[in-house]
Amino acid sequence: MRYTILTKGDSKSNALKHKMMNYMKDFRMIEDSENPEIVISVGGDGTLLQAFHQYSHMLSKVAFVGVHTGHLGFYADWLPHEVEKLIIEIIIQSFRSLNIHCLKLL
Repeated sequence: MRYTILTKGDSKSNALKHKMMNYMKDFRMIEDSENPEIVISVGGDGTLLQAFHQYSHMLSKVAFVGVHTGHLGFYADWLPHEVEKLIIEIIIQSFRSLNIHCLKLL
């Protein structure tokens, strides 16, 4: 599976990104920021919204998941201590997909 990970940019989120990437290499997952099948956002809801914006041209082709490293999150459901479980669920594709409508601001 092709993936990319976007972070909030803080040290906690960046460290978690590198941990996840090392774990994903063990499962032969491919980091591909140009054509990912799944985008993992590490930070909070703002980081997830940035991911939606960055990949808005392929929203119907990409799955998004958020790992919450901040104080409050409504859409970033996963916690840092759950990333191994998240990666396993991605690999075995035991997740369910929800369609969330996006607003377009002019």
